[in-house]
Amino acid sequence: TAGNYNLSFVDGALTINKAPLSVTAIAASKTYDGVAYSGGNGVTYSGFVNNETATALGGTLTYGGTAQNAVNANTYTIVPSGQTSSNYAISYVNGSLTVNKAGLTVTADNKSKEYGAANPTLTYTITGYVNNETASVLTGAPTIATTATTTSGVGTVAITAAVGTLASNNYSFATA
Repeated sequence: TAGNYNLSFVDGALTINKAPLSVTAIAASKTYDGVAYSGGNGVTYSGFVNNETATALGGTLTYGGTAQNAVNANTYTIVPSGQTSSNYAISYVNGSLTVNKAGLTVTADNKSKEYGAANPTLTYTITGYVNNETASVLTGAPTIATTATTTSGVGTVAITAAVGTLASNNYSFATA
């Protein structure tokens, strides 16, 4: 109170803003298997207050982006979304999916010949295909060679396999 003043009181307002919350998609990787990818690899949260966890959020975490239905070896984007909150301003950070090439092994087939004869036709076998795929998914051919000639003596001479011009978007190559 004050004898010379008439006091009046005016209420103020305290604005409580949403706390920032970051939801980051966890990167994923897989080896090419011919099967489409779907979903995500989970998320991490940064910014919860008052010991809250993801249970404080509404909605359903979903995943989109180029990773959905990705099959071939490449890098794709995982886009998280779908969660809601009246207390948090949610921002989403994309993750990535890496589909690595599957490995194929090129093996030179064993052959034999008699001393003085021409070399037989050299052949090879490729193993490691996934999802019932065959050589039809490859381009080019390996190089199969030997140093044996018609004058090579009796014994064993190596037949070597090299990648040659083999190529594939989904397979890498090793030789045996």
